[in-house]
Amino acid sequence: MPPERTPSGRRQPARRPPPRRRRRTQRRVPPFALAIIAIAVVVGIIALVARGGGDDPTASSATAEPVIPRVSEADIAAAAQQLSPRDQELVNIGQTGVSINRAGGNRKYVALTFDDGPGPDTPAILAELKKANVPATFFVIGRNVQANPEVFRQVVAAGHEVGVHTWNHPDMTTLKPAQQKAEIDNTAGEIVAVAGTAGRLFRAPYGAVDPTVLKGAENAKLLSVLWDVDTQDWMGPSPDQIVQAAVSGAQPGSIILMHDGPGNRASTVAAVPRIIKELRAKGFEFATVGDLVISDPPGADDMSSESRDTQR
Repeated sequence: MPPERTPSGRRQPARRPPPRRRRRTQRRVPPFALAIIAIAVVVGIIALVARGGGDDPTASSATAEPVIPRVSEADIAAAAQQLSPRDQELVNIGQTGVSINRAGGNRKYVALTFDDGPGPDTPAILAELKKANVPATFFVIGRNVQANPEVFRQVVAAGHEVGVHTWNHPDMTTLKPAQQKAEIDNTAGEIVAVAGTAGRLFRAPYGAVDPTVLKGAENAKLLSVLWDVDTQDWMGPSPDQIVQAAVSGAQPGSIILMHDGPGNRASTVAAVPRIIKELRAKGFEFATVGDLVISDPPGADDMSSESRDTQR
């Protein structure tokens, strides 16, 4: 067919056919790569659905499992080696295979301690402690630190002492040594990651210890600390009952157990200022656990290698 002419009589250039599109060859993913991807997905799903224990029946069920802390073993090891003179004193006390139940009783001081936080009521407890100018010690759960980093930083910024209370709050005596180590190391690592400081104290959930648990704490350069006054505030008593338990049980050197973790801690919040007021009226003052045991070293009767519920 002859080429078409334009209105001026010139021949119109013949149209070129459009270039053919090259078909892209699809690269097949090797079967071994697909298998690796599938395994990674399954492991990720298992990690997301894994759950741990809590302080009491109401404290553990509502918290989803966070991811593992982003702190390397090298970071944890480096922090563990950075011991101040005060830290070294605590470590030396903890190298005898025992837990501290109380200080020596030679000074009229007591330590207020709070377990399982940080939680929703931790800021209210911090506010009461600040009003009274009282230092305290907080034994924290690693996953709760990770879930509430700003609240935990408030604890540290206020000058309170912090200690390791494991990652998931299990009975440590039921775990294998490697699992015990992970519970301690993951929590210690999260404390360093969030607050930039290393805790030097350890409290086993439920006060459950055995030689293996105590050895693990010593290896991590932590002093195992239990208590001699239990307010049983996690059971939901009234503020009056918590105050009564704390004040009537307190002696020089006492370590008083309370809780600030997830759950309804309204009674504990209400009891704290009253406990402080009534103990001061009896001539007591307050210190962190570390300062308490360093200034008033515990004697043989103030320490034990047994779990808290088996001690006489």
